[in-house]
Amino acid sequence: MKTINKLRLYILVVSPFMIFSQDTDTTKVVRESYTNFDFSYSRDKGNTDLDSRYFGFSYTLIGDAGPLKDTEFLIDFNRSDDKLEGYPFTDDQSLTLKFDVWANQRFSPFLFFQKSFDNIVGLQDRMNYGLGGKLGLFRGLSISYAFLFEKEDYLLYDYTDSTGTGSYIYTDSVLVDTNDYYYDVGWGDQFYVYEDSTEIYAYTDSTESPAEEFFRHSIRPKFKVKLFEENIVFDYRFYYKPRVDDFKDYLLEHELKISIATFYDALSINLNYTDKYNSRYDGVKIINRQSGIAYKDRDTNLSIGFSIAL
Repeated sequence: MKTINKLRLYILVVSPFMIFSQDTDTTKVVRESYTNFDFSYSRDKGNTDLDSRYFGFSYTLIGDAGPLKDTEFLIDFNRSDDKLEGYPFTDDQSLTLKFDVWANQRFSPFLFFQKSFDNIVGLQDRMNYGLGGKLGLFRGLSISYAFLFEKEDYLLYDYTDSTGTGSYIYTDSVLVDTNDYYYDVGWGDQFYVYEDSTEIYAYTDSTESPAEEFFRHSIRPKFKVKLFEENIVFDYRFYYKPRVDDFKDYLLEHELKISIATFYDALSINLNYTDKYNSRYDGVKIINRQSGIAYKDRDTNLSIGFSIAL
């Protein structure tokens, strides 16, 4: 399981486009936009050689679009590129476009498009698009459904010949008290018993799997609530995405965002957590061609940052 903890700076640019309608003495704002930039960079040298880059951008336009009332258009882009000891540690990118009609009404239809890749989990390219609808239930709770066409290309191989190398990646260990146990060899005064490990495999012959095209369901409950006079915003979303032709092949995603207001109106603190599960890798040993280590079925990410409204 890949776990990433980062501190990031978020800059939110609020730039409303105001379209006025003259009804006697009233002035009405019917469109506004929000722009958010998110970037971070870190460089470690010495005992640890880590080079980390992240960039994110989002733009939201809210208001009337001709005869379509209460619409919301979103474009969201993010890119992560981290290298540890010269090898890729994080290498992913995502572009999302979404258009909602009657966005703040009880029922809202929408169009959706997304293109992404994540080389660390073997995903070279994924594109999906489709349409769906959101239904508001009560007090910040809503549920949405989308029917998506998907084309995905994993860097997976059918191995016809492979062998263990005798080398292992240790994932869990316990420190042994040297006053109670004796060993023939050791390093300093500390000894470890390894409880869990994965053998590295070497492959001598393989065939790359082709890209796949299919349809996918996407079901998303969402709960968003503002607390303590809107000083805290709690936003949780859960995605269940099974293939239409095979419900055993599915994706699960948890997304949690908590925004906390500060003493300065334009500044807030954001806590973001994601947990992603891919059934493709559950119980099946699929080897990463570059590292020789089996892919894991779950990835989590935790980040803390600041949002500044300009």
